[in-house]
Amino acid sequence: MQFSTLHQNIQSMRNKLLDLDIVLKLRVQNIDVLCLTEHWIKEDYLTTVHIDQYKLVSHFGRKNHNHGGSCIYAKKDIRTKDVNYLQGMSVEKDFEISVSEVVTHGYIVVCIYRSPDGNFRVFLNNFELIIKKIQSKRKKILLCGDWNLNFLIANTRLHELENLLLSYDLINTVNSPIRITSSSESLIDVIVTNRDYLEQSTTVFDLGLCDHLAQ
Repeated sequence: MQFSTLHQNIQSMRNKLLDLDIVLKLRVQNIDVLCLTEHWIKEDYLTTVHIDQYKLVSHFGRKNHNHGGSCIYAKKDIRTKDVNYLQGMSVEKDFEISVSEVVTHGYIVVCIYRSPDGNFRVFLNNFELIIKKIQSKRKKILLCGDWNLNFLIANTRLHELENLLLSYDLINTVNSPIRITSSSESLIDVIVTNRDYLEQSTTVFDLGLCDHLAQ
């Protein structure tokens, strides 16, 4: 059974809720799971932020620093459950995750934000650990988010990450730039899944919510 997932780095969710509601109703309808990074809302207040027709199923908000964060919303008619064995793995700036099992479709969805100045080694170690834990449960994986690693420019960090994905038979489905300026292009927001279950590449489009394109 197919399902649709949208990831958007939103760079402050609180003042874009009306815009997001319009986008979900008029431009990208029938999104089953909505993943947001850089919502910029403190942990204590996330549960008060509502999106029409959706339920908040997992969230991480910073306590000690500003900005950042990740969260997952699912359509109200989709059955989800907590993934307790992945709780407590978030590290501010380095590895900010929200995670939910989308029971209706048989996926574990993990939304990850890594700050540009986050510790890459912590990110990579925790990243591999969650993959191992999910695969040990024989679950399909969907990993998304803004990892602030440019997949368009080869370097040591990207090589390490790509080798890790390859070793677990995972593939990044985003193939085009996410941030485009007059002088640069970068692909730092991704959607990664099991190669065996990949049916089509991710579509990238501008929702007008920030300077990151949505996937």
